[in-house]
Amino acid sequence: MDFNQLDIRGFLIGALPGRFNQLSPSEFESFIEYLFKVDGYEVEPISRKSDLTANLIAKKEDTTLVIRVMRYMPEQILGELEVQQAIAAKDFYETDQSWIITTSGFSKEARVLAENAEIELWDWETLNTALSDLFFEGRNYLEFSDAPIPPSIDTNFEPALTLKAKWEAQEGVEGKWYNLMLTISNPTEENLYIHLDLPVLIDKQKTQISADKWADEEFVAGMIYAGASVRTNALFKTSKVGERPPAGKIVVTCHERVPQRTYHLMAKLKGEACYFVTYCYSRRSQEYELMTRFRDQVLSHSIIGKVSIDIYYLSSPFLVQWASRIKIIDLVLRKLTSLAVAGVTKYYLNKTRF
Repeated sequence: MDFNQLDIRGFLIGALPGRFNQLSPSEFESFIEYLFKVDGYEVEPISRKSDLTANLIAKKEDTTLVIRVMRYMPEQILGELEVQQAIAAKDFYETDQSWIITTSGFSKEARVLAENAEIELWDWETLNTALSDLFFEGRNYLEFSDAPIPPSIDTNFEPALTLKAKWEAQEGVEGKWYNLMLTISNPTEENLYIHLDLPVLIDKQKTQISADKWADEEFVAGMIYAGASVRTNALFKTSKVGERPPAGKIVVTCHERVPQRTYHLMAKLKGEACYFVTYCYSRRSQEYELMTRFRDQVLSHSIIGKVSIDIYYLSSPFLVQWASRIKIIDLVLRKLTSLAVAGVTKYYLNKTRF
């Protein structure tokens, strides 16, 4: 994303309420790079692969900074480890100062350690104040009279983009999260630049549940080329959604740059994914279709079956996560799943005979 080409005040009015959650971590890093350049610094990005403790080197006159940029959710409080990494980065790059900039906050212990080590900490409040000083003449962005009004949602506009959504087990996603995979397609002959708000789930009971965050390094904003599709993944806390991912409707608010407009993309969402069969085979396999059919047509119609389903969806995300890391669990899981598939296949064969 080229922030030099944006109406930066209009962009900030849309981005500040959600603490830049429409940006990926790398895009937020690019925004901080842009921010320091606006303030007169020469900025050099550091490759993520070569150093996970620092993102940018900034130079201005006789001062050199090493900067760690962390776009976090508000509840993800940074601790002493991040400050220790900032100290190490300062020594490694031999800079005058070391900064940490985040959209969340810092623990008391982290602040004490940073003060003793002379590490500059920018939490959300500090960053917000800096942006107000730099772009809104020190006033709150909502009070800035010349700032453009964000486009309202056009309920009559029929978007060209289409949305599909499904629950999907994904490697690297912890058991406390449910992963929702979104596929956004552009069937038109035009390239469309968009950025997305976090999806909202409206379940069968009409309860509205917002996703908590995007999975790491996922598509959040960018170009969708003519005839192409992109996939991105959003995470819901299991404590919010329930014992297993529910069915319902997914709503994603989409902001299109040119022409500037905002609209909703919607998609139906089926219930829970079959984690073991997805892990061992795939969601498009015959085994997946067989086992989900057995779940919906047989197990869900008895008390014991319903209890079994609940236990399965409570434990399966953790087991899939462990199986991807521990070979013996992987082997056992695959063996048990193949036996279950064989048993259900036999059940349906016997049923058709009689």
